[in-house]
Amino acid sequence: MRSGEEPVTVNAALTASRILWPDFIEEHGCVLLSWHAGSNPPPANDTATGWEAFVSHTHILDEFDNADDVSTFVSEEVMYNENHPDFISACELGRKIAKLWALKLKLDFPLARFRVYYTQYDNPIVRFHKVRDDEPEWLSDEALQTATDLSFRNALIYDTSKINLPSWEHSKSVH
Repeated sequence: MRSGEEPVTVNAALTASRILWPDFIEEHGCVLLSWHAGSNPPPANDTATGWEAFVSHTHILDEFDNADDVSTFVSEEVMYNENHPDFISACELGRKIAKLWALKLKLDFPLARFRVYYTQYDNPIVRFHKVRDDEPEWLSDEALQTATDLSFRNALIYDTSKINLPSWEHSKSVH
């Protein structure tokens, strides 16, 4: 235990691990977070990529306990205090979760390519989708670089094709 930190219960750590290192399922040709098992197939007006990115995401401040004053309602819209310590911590946690999900997707689906996104304009969000040759990415590198929307000012994209697994792990995954 680090000096000055409160111990975390084993149960709380296990609950957090399910968000940090989630199980993934395949349904309707999509890869989803396991807690979305039984989701509807992509609607006719959406792509599998768009549906995955919509369904397979989480809002960090919704997943973890945080101070009541990290957000307020203004004209029926939630506004977040980006200077609040809990918001700052949620952003750091979101960036780490995005990295962990990218690694987990690479381990679970070594022959597939995924993109994992972190955005933080409001409640920090982590989402992912499988990359398909016949469908556009949810957010391309070029679109991110030229984005003027504040939603993407601190965005990160992890592409599993750029992750190299240790040789022992890769050989274990593909057999």
